[in-house]
Amino acid sequence: MASQLSRAPDAGSGPAFRVLLADDSQESQVLIRLYLQGLPYQVDLAGDGEEAVALFKARPFDLVFLDQHMPVMDGFTAARLMRQWESSNHRSPVPILALTADSLVEAREHGQAAGCTAFLAKPIAKEQLLDALQRFGASFSKKRATAQNSAPAGLAPLIDEEIARRRPLFLDNRRRELRRLQDAVERGDCEFIRIMGHRLKGLAGSYGFPDIGLAGAELEEAGKGQDLAAMRRTIDQLAALLAQASQAV
Repeated sequence: MASQLSRAPDAGSGPAFRVLLADDSQESQVLIRLYLQGLPYQVDLAGDGEEAVALFKARPFDLVFLDQHMPVMDGFTAARLMRQWESSNHRSPVPILALTADSLVEAREHGQAAGCTAFLAKPIAKEQLLDALQRFGASFSKKRATAQNSAPAGLAPLIDEEIARRRPLFLDNRRRELRRLQDAVERGDCEFIRIMGHRLKGLAGSYGFPDIGLAGAELEEAGKGQDLAAMRRTIDQLAALLAQASQAV
């Protein structure tokens, strides 16, 4: 069944507040775009830091979201290059918000040095995202406030329904990843385990599976510590959690 959100009207009229979202997870991109459904935010997407920097130089943005860990170029490196480009081209600094599933204390230490304005902890909740837009979108404040107050009635339940509709696909994707995780353990690819665990840690809670997110965090730690026994135990635990979740949705 097609999503009812496609029929929900956009709030407001006139120019949109332009957002650059850089995240290598398509599921995370979809989630954030759902959160902004019906509000006058135009979202441009990038799948890695290098692509984000190229977009940033090519067109104006009002705010940038950068995932901390991305392939090709990480978010903090991208932020540093964006700040350098702004300085050399005499541009006013655009708010850059880092999305991170790491400790906020650790992320702030490195991210502030790179030029990040603030930090949002994954999994991202809708209220958290809209609060950040309100805090750091000062040039768009009046338009934004009107849009938030006049968003279509009943839109929030539609967004919740859409997220619920996507949960089976989220679980299908995780089941496909199980075999890749098992293969990675057999070949001793601890870095792959760490990356996949980190991504799962930051994503599962947003789709309503906090226990799966905790398993992702354990996988990440096992990958960092190169603990193959812990990886195997956690992958078995993840398989059980996925089976339980599949019965519930």
